Amino acid sequence: MMRRAVTLLAAVGALLVSVVPAATSAAAAPASRVSAQAVTDLRGECAAHQAEAGRVQGWARSRFEQCHHYTEKVSLYNTNGSYLGYFDFELWILAFAYDGSRRVDYVTSVENVHQSTTMSNELTWLTIRLDCRGTDLVCPAGLSRADTIAGWYARSTMDTVTITSPDTAGTGPYKTVPLTETVGFTGEYRDGRTAPFYKDTEAINHVRFDSADSALGNGKYKGTVFTDHVPRFALARTGEGADEEARHVDDTLHHPERTFPAVIGKNAPGENAPLHRLMDPTKRRANHDAAVRLCTNVWGTNYAAGGMECDEYPFQSTYEGAAESTGNQPGLWNGSARPIPAADNGRGGTLLANFYGANRVLDNDAFFIALTG
Repeated sequence: MMRRAVTLLAAVGALLVSVVPAATSAAAAPASRVSAQAVTDLRGECAAHQAEAGRVQGWARSRFEQCHHYTEKVSLYNTNGSYLGYFDFELWILAFAYDGSRRVDYVTSVENVHQSTTMSNELTWLTIRLDCRGTDLVCPAGLSRADTIAGWYARSTMDTVTITSPDTAGTGPYKTVPLTETVGFTGEYRDGRTAPFYKDTEAINHVRFDSADSALGNGKYKGTVFTDHVPRFALARTGEGADEEARHVDDTLHHPERTFPAVIGKNAPGENAPLHRLMDPTKRRANHDAAVRLCTNVWGTNYAAGGMECDEYPFQSTYEGAAESTGNQPGLWNGSARPIPAADNGRGGTLLANFYGANRVLDNDAFFIALTG
């Protein structure tokens, strides 16, 4: 939302009370907890995805890296409505979450600043502000920076903003804490005759802290993710020891006529529509039991002879499994069950568990699957 102040003196007075004091020298930017290499890498990728990075929700490279990049032009007007001039700038916001820590860092910079010659460097001010609203959050004092255009030119980077959540805080079995982070800005010409320009929401991203402990499976006991990013489980067709698992997934997605149950118009999720993780062990067992009934009905009671196991796709650990998605009527399932070698089945399960852990995929989190190779 954008608005221009109607009453200039009241608006300017409120701003002068709330802004962070400007830097008094052109000193180098303070040291960041984020490595310079991480900033460089994400920024380079972000620039290559400008169309996405320029959206209000930005672009997420992974569950742990998100970026925003905007070019803004601020036109300022006197209170009588006459045009004064403009300034413009580039805004970069690089956000880093961490697997193993309930912490998120924001590295923000204002670059390539210019202003029209009708305006004085000392009177043209830009305030960048982040927020930190919610429960069970530890918020820093320096969430905003106000400086002149000359000040931003001399030192383009804000202090890194770090928001954390206590390890034991949160709701539910996984102690989750949400954070919706927004970034806005205010442009001013402090001559007492010019209306400030506000943009309340320039950027937004969604963060989740959790302490899932061992329930996550094959992952660290606590961590932080950007939930705007939907991860993708990459399953190689060959070379990872799960060839038959991959073939089963491929057939279900692309050759449903080769699969059972023989449902007309079968269209299994995973590529065009996401899967959703199911962590309840009782419901997971019910999914597998339903798939086993399919294997038995089609291949007989000896389907497991010779070291075979009943494999299913969508996986038993998803809400799209054979029982959960059908009301325990697997004959209507939009999926497939078939015997495959136990070694392939076990390896496929390990790869999936590793994916869940590495991406902190919790109950009902969405994910896609991609067959590679």
